[in-house]
Amino acid sequence: MNAASDKFKGFPKETPDFLFNIKFYNTTSKEKENLAKYKILISEPLKQLYKELLPTVLNIDPRFETKQSRCVSTPYTDRRFSPSAPLKEYMYIRFKYSDLSDNIPGLYFDMGCDYYSYGLRIYKQNIKGMDKIREKILKAPEHFSSVLDKLSDKGFFVIGDLYKKDKLPNMPDCPAKSLYNRKSFYIGKDVKINENIFSRELAEEIKANFLALTPIIRII
Repeated sequence: MNAASDKFKGFPKETPDFLFNIKFYNTTSKEKENLAKYKILISEPLKQLYKELLPTVLNIDPRFETKQSRCVSTPYTDRRFSPSAPLKEYMYIRFKYSDLSDNIPGLYFDMGCDYYSYGLRIYKQNIKGMDKIREKILKAPEHFSSVLDKLSDKGFFVIGDLYKKDKLPNMPDCPAKSLYNRKSFYIGKDVKINENIFSRELAEEIKANFLALTPIIRII
């Protein structure tokens, strides 16, 4: 593949319909036929998108894993859990820190037939990892709140189950307190499928939003 054809130009117009329809025909008897379409409509442009995002991700932090096989979803499901559905009905890209075994910050992009999303997840997050973040919040609650407010202004949401009991009853309500009171969390933005996915605008949108997440990545 030459350099020009390797550039991300967007997903084909047929991609959303394919992702919707495959739910009804994702069978072993249709696997060969579906896989041929999957490679053209999903796998090839997804790899191009991954390459497009790489420089931005490494600029944010060179600790992110960038090996394609570890970052880009394959067409195949885990047959242990999906014995009758051989192909994924969605796609994703993951950039995780490569030097951690748990509480691993990672940037993600997911897309199905109706929505796509991107943001920051903490993979293999556990109590010890969340407690470390709480310690950081207590040291600089105003800074955390400022960073989270800016992300909220850009359309990001903090998602995660809250404890029933307020762990900081004497602190006024603020974004830092809300984060402190969560059992775990991720920060993401969901976007309804739109014309951006059919052009380079999708890559530019994701890059800009990954960069917007840089301040929170650097303080957690």
